[in-house]
Amino acid sequence: MSVSVVIPTTLERPHVRECVEAALASAALLGPDTEVLLVANRVPPGATYDGPTDPRLRVLRSDPPGVSRARNAGVAAARHDTILFVDDDLVVPLPWCTQMYQALHSGSTAVGGPVRLRVVGPITAFMNHQRFYDAAPMDGQMGGLLVTANAGYRRDLAPPGPPFDTEHHPHAGEDTDLALRLRAAGGRIGWLATTSMPVHYVEENVPALVVRALRDGRSSAHIYARHGLRAPVQCLPSPWRVYCASLAGRPDYYRLYGEIDALPVRALFATMSLVLINCLHAAYLHETGQIFDHPLVSVDEDALVAELSRALSCAIDAASGVAPEVWGRLPMCLSPERVRPALEGLVPVAGIAAIFNRHAPRGTTPTRHLFNHLNRGDGAWINRTMNERDRAAEVWRRLLPRIDEATLDTLETEARRSGLTLSDVCGYLDRPEVRAPDPVRPAVAGPRAERRRRA
Repeated sequence: MSVSVVIPTTLERPHVRECVEAALASAALLGPDTEVLLVANRVPPGATYDGPTDPRLRVLRSDPPGVSRARNAGVAAARHDTILFVDDDLVVPLPWCTQMYQALHSGSTAVGGPVRLRVVGPITAFMNHQRFYDAAPMDGQMGGLLVTANAGYRRDLAPPGPPFDTEHHPHAGEDTDLALRLRAAGGRIGWLATTSMPVHYVEENVPALVVRALRDGRSSAHIYARHGLRAPVQCLPSPWRVYCASLAGRPDYYRLYGEIDALPVRALFATMSLVLINCLHAAYLHETGQIFDHPLVSVDEDALVAELSRALSCAIDAASGVAPEVWGRLPMCLSPERVRPALEGLVPVAGIAAIFNRHAPRGTTPTRHLFNHLNRGDGAWINRTMNERDRAAEVWRRLLPRIDEATLDTLETEARRSGLTLSDVCGYLDRPEVRAPDPVRPAVAGPRAERRRRA
């Protein structure tokens, strides 16, 4: 049993050494022929890896910038066909390589698994609660996509050639694109829901949160332009109309976090959700306009990131009374019968709209052809959403008899069993129609309410 572990790095993050040591220790359990490839990319002048030497560790350089190029370089140099990916700020548990290897040799072309962040404040608490690094599920055993923070694939079972598309996805979205191509070729993506999850050491960095959302919006535009309805997660329904409504101060698609039993935390998370969803739409429309040579949205990224970061910092300051330990263990209330306090006046909707109007204003109205492209997935999205609504209602029905003892982990396990994310199921607590004692068939909500749930 042998694997090649590929770790792209800029050698700047403080946990690179710990990441490599953990990967080496985990790989050692599989046998002496395993290897860890640390691929240095976009390395500052003079920076070097100063960790311990190990015969199983190879340090490579990949000069063209881009994480997908670094991963491709690692794959090209790998001696084994079972290849695992991990980020350079993520520390894997000891059984990780063994569990991933077993999953990849049990009928899966690729496999992904969950990641948990080390929570040190509101930003990491939000990202951890949103499960930022967990791939979307198909069911309890299969993943719909991949997130290369914690993933692997069988090179011998995949189509020939480099796994990642460096032309369209040099910095983001390369893992989603790979998963879609593997599935299109008949591959199976497994999901390894282990109890010993890798720990992601992410900094409390407000601008990085905004930059990530803009990056995801750009990559989603390219993925949906190339894969169409085979990439349902990248479908933003009616994005032009939705973004224009948000610019007018009438958003109706961000999460309200009804599962969290602390109003200041809910207000902060809802503000973050509104900002990130607007970033996603702005960047998606901007990039789609670039693809079709039609200026839909003009994004001044530097100014937008700076001003949104100030707005989010103010929202974080407003929640400064929250005890530090609360961020690490958010207070939950999962009862559908509980009436949630309203957030009116606590989310700066008008202020956020003004920022986007200044630094990401709408451009020219889409042509008919472009409208058709932007809205071509609306029907499939509505059908999928209706199906997900029914599955989420079934999750709540299963949980109701033991709702007082249910935890967030319980809810997430039930959600993934039904092919849903934790956010999918929790989003229903934001809707009044699910707060009845028996939420078996909640009333059909309009597209705007459904969009807010999915956000």
